[in-house]
Amino acid sequence: MKRIILVVASDLHGGHRYGLLSPDTVLDEINEDGEKIGDYHPELNRIQKYLWEMYLSQIKAIKEYAKEDDIVVVLNGDMTAGMKYPQMLVSDRLADQIIIGMYNALPWCEIKPRALRLIKGTGAHTFNQGSSEILITKLLQASCPGVDIAVSDHSLINMAGIDVDVSHHGPFVGSRAWLKGNVARYYLQSAMIDEITAGRVPPKLYIRSHYHEEIEEVVTIKANGHRYKSTIVVTPSYTFIDDHARQSARSPSRITHGMIMAEIVEGEILRCVPMTKTIDIRTKEKIE
Repeated sequence: MKRIILVVASDLHGGHRYGLLSPDTVLDEINEDGEKIGDYHPELNRIQKYLWEMYLSQIKAIKEYAKEDDIVVVLNGDMTAGMKYPQMLVSDRLADQIIIGMYNALPWCEIKPRALRLIKGTGAHTFNQGSSEILITKLLQASCPGVDIAVSDHSLINMAGIDVDVSHHGPFVGSRAWLKGNVARYYLQSAMIDEITAGRVPPKLYIRSHYHEEIEEVVTIKANGHRYKSTIVVTPSYTFIDDHARQSARSPSRITHGMIMAEIVEGEILRCVPMTKTIDIRTKEKIE
């Protein structure tokens, strides 16, 4: 019985002071003349420590759950913070963000996945045209011999008998609590109809990211004497909310961090599990 554990993490935003940061990261230290004077490890703040501890604990849990079965890892875009919003960067040097992104991915190489795939993210965060993911992939290929590592814009991956459609950008998660998931469901329904009218079987799993919030929807379509069933998952992030994100998201009271794990067995999605933590980010006070 073929079983594959698919793991998807996204929006790590390496290089941002609220993004994921490995304490093992090694950066060049330069003096006021731009000369290298040594190496240093950037110091993690409290938020980065929280994110990194959760990240490692989840990787460990996935390895233990998979046992001897294959693990496929997808890092679904925005591996770096980019320069468009420079106010809260760990470093304003492009090379440092690429190195940080590479170190953030290295723990996956240590568990020896069957494959590691990087998907290109948003131009504002990846130095346009997926440059971050391309460069990080090159570094990982050199650093992780024996691990199948590649990068793409939009992937259709067949594993354990099912197709998985993966891209960074996709449906909005919803602007109101009672609307959560509606856009994702319509997006999935449209994607499935496109495949059916083209004479193809829709992928059983669609993975999207970008909005830093976890959503899962399932759609069933009966057509041509067949019953097609697909799932779409929008993944959470591994970065805390900053001023720009707070404005874009209209001041949410809670944010969710983590990753998604799907257990695929002989052509079926046995289960899709959000490995997440939701925290209330409002300042609590009492005035009497």
